[in-house]
Amino acid sequence: MKTLFTNAVIYSPLKLRADSIAVDNGRIVDIGTKTKLAPLKRHGFKVLNLKGKTLLPGFIDSHLHLLSSGYDLLNVRLDYIDSLDKVLVKIEKAAANVPAGQWVLGRGWNKNLWGDDFPTKEMLDKVCPNKPARFYSKDGHSIWANSAALKIAGIDDRTLDPAGGRIGRASDGSPNGMFFENAVGLIDDYLPEAPTDYKLKALKKAVTHFNKLGITGVGDMDWHPNRLGLFKIAEDRRQLSLRVYMMLSPDDVLPASKLGLRTGFSDGFITIGALKLYMDGALGSQTAWMFEAYENSSNTGVPTLSEEQLEDYFERTHLNGISMAIHAIGDRANAELLDFFGKKYKISKKLGLKHRLEHAQHMRKEDIAKFKKYDVGVALQPIHILADRDMAGKQLGERARWAYPFATMLKRGATIGFGSDCPIEDANPLIGIYAAIARKRPGDDRGSWYGEECITLPEAIRAYTEGAASICRWGECSGMIANGRQADFVVLSEDIYKVDKDRIPDIKVLATIVNGEIVYQNKAMKL
Repeated sequence: MKTLFTNAVIYSPLKLRADSIAVDNGRIVDIGTKTKLAPLKRHGFKVLNLKGKTLLPGFIDSHLHLLSSGYDLLNVRLDYIDSLDKVLVKIEKAAANVPAGQWVLGRGWNKNLWGDDFPTKEMLDKVCPNKPARFYSKDGHSIWANSAALKIAGIDDRTLDPAGGRIGRASDGSPNGMFFENAVGLIDDYLPEAPTDYKLKALKKAVTHFNKLGITGVGDMDWHPNRLGLFKIAEDRRQLSLRVYMMLSPDDVLPASKLGLRTGFSDGFITIGALKLYMDGALGSQTAWMFEAYENSSNTGVPTLSEEQLEDYFERTHLNGISMAIHAIGDRANAELLDFFGKKYKISKKLGLKHRLEHAQHMRKEDIAKFKKYDVGVALQPIHILADRDMAGKQLGERARWAYPFATMLKRGATIGFGSDCPIEDANPLIGIYAAIARKRPGDDRGSWYGEECITLPEAIRAYTEGAASICRWGECSGMIANGRQADFVVLSEDIYKVDKDRIPDIKVLATIVNGEIVYQNKAMKL
């Protein structure tokens, strides 16, 4: 399809003087003024007038959970509910609509909004006594289950903590319904697999939602089995209207290797990503692995990978051309991984493997330069700042100074890509951009949280476009408005470079274009 997008305010790092873009077969073939490109109308180009609106490269969310986001939109959502009583009321209402014998599922509860104590199975039993129920915490690193779920999973007083995980226990040692890190599998392994039609419904729901936010590509961090086949079905049905950098689970590595699928291999909208692993937990669950204990505690978090396991995974992947992307929240988790990749730097460079750290939320100052030194990309989620500002100070004290050190990372040469970690946080890139440049919630009268780590608007936009494309192995084909690149754009209601920064979260996405085709348009646009 040949399309001429014209009469736009176009921003590109190439400093082009242009208001029009010509697209043929999904790629940009020319950029210039409408006067220069007007003759293309005689060569079969359909003209779409963008009415003077701002056009940017499509946003790329380098770290989210694609199918999980779809499930989240279909299941019980407990985000931002500020009391346990309100959470229980919502669960009780939802459970009443779930057929007998089926699981009641959801996520998003945040005990840090209620107080210091985690919920228990007895609380859940009161509102959902006869159906198995499981709810992920907001940070995704712990689950809350009722007695019916524990019974199905065979969890009792004799069940031991798994490696890299912990079962919450009452004062008498019995399981209390909370499961942390690797222990979540003790419950999740017993959930029945969703039918394909339900998975496709969830995937379509998520893709539609992300397109409305101007997102044209995602780094998918899920571990759900058989995603490649599912995504190909959706693509064949023209329901996959964004690009997917699909991370691999440990169970995916051998099948991918046998098929010759290496990191960066692309087929249509799907690109094979890296092996996704977890080095530690999260701050909200106090399982992020720290050098020093949390404030007023002896707990230093939960390491979920040993050095021996890291060596084993590296051995299994590097000769097959598969990179590694590892979740690390705490300062020790990040330090250990950067040093590990430092040891493997020469062989990784020789094999063309570029590894990633996911989150890198809490750092030691002396470790930040290692991202550039060892060519390790980093996927960051600025929207987490909004939730963690108060919690990090409470949990870490003065160490919170080195939480989300974006400005220092850029100064030290790190390659950063932004994202949201959806469904843990809102995927709206405009809120993420605001969080990175303001380091506070919209409307918060307080100043920026450690304002020396605020970055500029151009830096934030690049991290959601060029930077995200780079760490998703799309650096030569996406993330920028330039000849030969994929025609992935977002059209905004206002010029993001000219509005007051506090109004950035209020900017609307008017249209999203992927591969030169309109996949979303606001009623106000009507292209």
